[in-house]
Amino acid sequence: MATTLFRHPRIHLLDGRGGTAEAMLVVDGMIAAIGAADAVRAEAPTGTVVRDLPGDAVVAGFHDAHIHTASLARSLEQLDVREARSLADALGRIAAHVRARPGDGWVVGGRWDANGWPDGPPTRAALDAVAPDRPVCLSSVDGHSAWVNGEALRRAGVDASTPDPVGGRIERDETGTPTGLLRETAVDAIATRAAHESPSDLTTLLDRAQRLLLSEGVTHVTDFDGEDAREALLQLKDAGRLRLRVHKGTPADALEAAIASGRRTGAGDDWFTDGPVKLFSDGALGSHTAHMGEDFDGEPGNHGIEVLDPQELDRLVGRAVAAGIAVATHAIGDQANARVLDAYARAHPAAVRAGLRLRVEHAQHLAPGDVARFARLGVIASQQPTHWASDIPLVSRLLHGRDLDSYAWAALRDAGAVVAFGSDAPVEPSAPLRGIRDALIRSTPASPNGPEDGVRALRAQEALLAYTAAPAYAAGLDHRVGRLAVGMLADFVVLDGDPVRVDADDIAGIRPLATVVGGVPAFGLD
Repeated sequence: MATTLFRHPRIHLLDGRGGTAEAMLVVDGMIAAIGAADAVRAEAPTGTVVRDLPGDAVVAGFHDAHIHTASLARSLEQLDVREARSLADALGRIAAHVRARPGDGWVVGGRWDANGWPDGPPTRAALDAVAPDRPVCLSSVDGHSAWVNGEALRRAGVDASTPDPVGGRIERDETGTPTGLLRETAVDAIATRAAHESPSDLTTLLDRAQRLLLSEGVTHVTDFDGEDAREALLQLKDAGRLRLRVHKGTPADALEAAIASGRRTGAGDDWFTDGPVKLFSDGALGSHTAHMGEDFDGEPGNHGIEVLDPQELDRLVGRAVAAGIAVATHAIGDQANARVLDAYARAHPAAVRAGLRLRVEHAQHLAPGDVARFARLGVIASQQPTHWASDIPLVSRLLHGRDLDSYAWAALRDAGAVVAFGSDAPVEPSAPLRGIRDALIRSTPASPNGPEDGVRALRAQEALLAYTAAPAYAAGLDHRVGRLAVGMLADFVVLDGDPVRVDADDIAGIRPLATVVGGVPAFGLD
């Protein structure tokens, strides 16, 4: 690999002091020197290639701390009704998709959000009217509900006599007949069947998805999709086609197989490392299944779904930690977060001895007393700022007037907790700069539902660190990636604007001009 001297007048070091550099010397994919242009040039050996970078700023490559790469890849070719503003609108889009793709195979995709639909919720009967003979399984935008038709229910053997599974719910009409809406674990059987009967070339799709991510400045992902994604990503790696770094989570249903195979968090190489096991404590706000301490406003008796009871949560956390596997638990509601922190408190001594970092994925709605517990237990808050922007109407309607710290990245930071940012794509757009914008606006008076009380507003450099250094720390890889410093892998992104110097509202408009992974251009710089 050639030795390269990259030069730019504003290379942000994100060192907490506003430091910048003018040049980076990269040898064999690692930063050998960084600082003033003349000093770094003096260290460059004969034959060094000099590259002057374009744009207004250079920052460390973005690390998406929570993404579903296989789901993102599949979404590139699936039905997408995300933009539908009514049931009729959604049905029109579905009917057009079915007409354009004749046959008898499954219709999958979705990303619908019925919370604002004025003409009623999605139903089996409505789907049957536009796709009576083909099985249809459409995921909600948050991925915690599915809208299915009669043929899909028939193929899965789900009818009025089918009991609700543990941690899930089959919505029913007054006669007990399934309405076509499935919640949480009730989705699993039909979604699994649809995936089995609708095979796709996931490796090829993931190659497309990584090109999209690289074009957005993402150089590293912590992925929470299944074992099929793991296999396909490793196939890309073995073929020499993996161009971004992967920290790969393990789904809960594969934990025992992972332990038996010797999988351990942090094992791997610079391109692919094993990550934490992913558990689910509750559902999501959009599906009205987040586990809350009180019922949702206007929905007496519904305070969400507890996907894992405390005893099973304790067992799985302990089992993973004892085997050297870190834990990342999905928790959105305040009750879910409290129970996860309780379980982590019991596992804390063993996790510290094993050098494992425990995480809460989303950590959206917290009892005020639980904010400090994140810091005290060393638990990482893995949050997605764009969820806040999307959820503003729902929070105002379902959680009005409650004493909660919601989307509280600034409060968590002030308490001393590590906050790592991600996108949760394809639930939200994958672009990191959009997430950084939303994170900054949340903590200022410009926030539509008010800033976080009693905390200092997030600064742009802090938001950038939450999308670079903090995800690396959460993955236990902070000694190799996440910062532009000597001894670190040379992963960086060149931007056409400077997120440190522009207004927060303008950050989402900044575009990556080039993305470099290990000193090699992976996007731009042709």
